[in-house]
Amino acid sequence: MRAMWKMGVLVPAVLIFTAGCASSGWNLFGKKDSQAEPRAEDAKGGAGEAQPAQPETQVAAAPAGPDGRTESVEVRFAFARWDLSEAVQAELLTVVEKLRENPKLSVQLEGYADSSGVPEKNLRLSQKRVDAVRRFLVEKGVEASRIRAAALGQLPDGGTEEERAKNRRVTVKLTTDTASR
Repeated sequence: MRAMWKMGVLVPAVLIFTAGCASSGWNLFGKKDSQAEPRAEDAKGGAGEAQPAQPETQVAAAPAGPDGRTESVEVRFAFARWDLSEAVQAELLTVVEKLRENPKLSVQLEGYADSSGVPEKNLRLSQKRVDAVRRFLVEKGVEASRIRAAALGQLPDGGTEEERAKNRRVTVKLTTDTASR
């Protein structure tokens, strides 16, 4: 009876202790939640296979909108990722400064994913990307009421890696159009 108790209770307890608790982000080996890697299987197809080395998130300037009243920045992400690199954070700080300088400005966030993977998971991934940018802006002092965000899921592409990489993004638009607020 004791042998069954050891096998049925102690072995699973030891395994859980050494592996950590996935639901709370707890990790025995010292990584804090902010240091932990986003889980690729949560973001994409659930396969969890290793991906080739990806560049960190990037920032690209986008042209002003046709109305001349919007200014855009594109935050690009690596495959199945939603974390913000230091370079992206520095660029987003310039957005924060512009918002501080002009209280009439608002910001619109549009999150996208590439066409690889399951559409439902890509929609969740685009939401995580938008949430990461929104959370950063709010933490830096931007009022949440000035931020409008939409996760739009995957975009069609021509199937090349370069086109897919362009679609893994959040577009940050500064606008003076207060009618949409």
